[in-house]
Amino acid sequence: MKGLGGARLVAAREITEAFRRKSFWAIVGILFLGSTAAMVVPAVVGSGGSTTYTVSVVGRTPTFDQQLTAALGAIDARVKVHDAPDAATVRQVVHDRKADVGVIFGDQPTIVVRAGQHQQLVAATQQALAIGALSSRLEQAGLGPGDVARALASPGATIERVDPGRSGRVAGAFAISLVLYLLLLTLMMQVANGTAIEKANRISEVLLAIVRPGALLFGKVLGVTATGVVALLGGLVPVIVKLGLGGSLPNGLGGAVAVGAFWFLLGLTLYLTLAGALGALVERQEEAGSAVSPLMAVLIGTFIVLQTGPDSPVAAVLAYFPLSSPLVLPARLAAGVASPAEIVGSLVTGLLAVALAFRFATVVYGRAIVRTGRRLKLGEVLRPAR
Repeated sequence: MKGLGGARLVAAREITEAFRRKSFWAIVGILFLGSTAAMVVPAVVGSGGSTTYTVSVVGRTPTFDQQLTAALGAIDARVKVHDAPDAATVRQVVHDRKADVGVIFGDQPTIVVRAGQHQQLVAATQQALAIGALSSRLEQAGLGPGDVARALASPGATIERVDPGRSGRVAGAFAISLVLYLLLLTLMMQVANGTAIEKANRISEVLLAIVRPGALLFGKVLGVTATGVVALLGGLVPVIVKLGLGGSLPNGLGGAVAVGAFWFLLGLTLYLTLAGALGALVERQEEAGSAVSPLMAVLIGTFIVLQTGPDSPVAAVLAYFPLSSPLVLPARLAAGVASPAEIVGSLVTGLLAVALAFRFATVVYGRAIVRTGRRLKLGEVLRPAR
């Protein structure tokens, strides 16, 4: 059988075998649960309303509560103020975490707080104390309560948030890069192991009697890619459900995921094609991991670089390289930092790399899959026959 007919036959076999493996459904389940958590947890965590602080006070002034409540309102927080009998009690309840902050009034008020905690509450408390002290001085200078209120009254500053959706897009970029990294790594090893097993058990020789080496390799890549897409769709189900129920994703993230899916398929084809060729070099399944270790090193290194941020200069360079762009470019698209020139350049180099990789892999696979007895080196397989 020749051409696409043979490739379809091999692909159907790969898909059937994958659906029978428990490991495949475990991957689908992990992606589904992870995606569900990513959709549900932020909503649950963010549903608790504004933050409520507890402040223990000794000797407070009449206007302290009002000033502190107004100061915390700017950061969408509320406060519960409790009177304490003495300074020692204030310090003790803060130490025991029964109060977030303690205030000891006097000629020089003291704020008690656990080291490194509640900076916003401390700043609001300082503001309330400063306003209270200023009010007292104005009253001592002869101003009435109404005059003091008018003197201190001023409109609050308007907070302008630049790029408010960036944090959500960056988080989405990390999630996308993590999912693609795990899928590429898992499916690449699946192809390498499958090729090594078929060679060791002589199954490949039986298949080669039906289809040509190129069709056999392409069919294997096509079948494993299809299983990867199914696994990825399992992870997208919670996202689709959330959108269907009226939820939303960070601005621009949905389109980035849709466009980035093409780079995922491009990278999957590239990595699986090379993994199939390298897997044909080994003699036993146990050697498959070491055969594809260069590809694993590139994947791991790219993922580590992405942890510095998808908008880093190194990530911008890696977006053009075919072996790193399947991870980098979807993440940069999700973060909203990929330029049109970068997208076009990455696409062109990726397509060229896939064409060259398939030609290279067909030669290596066709020559190595039928040579048994020992592990082969890439150089001797590529060397022209004498």
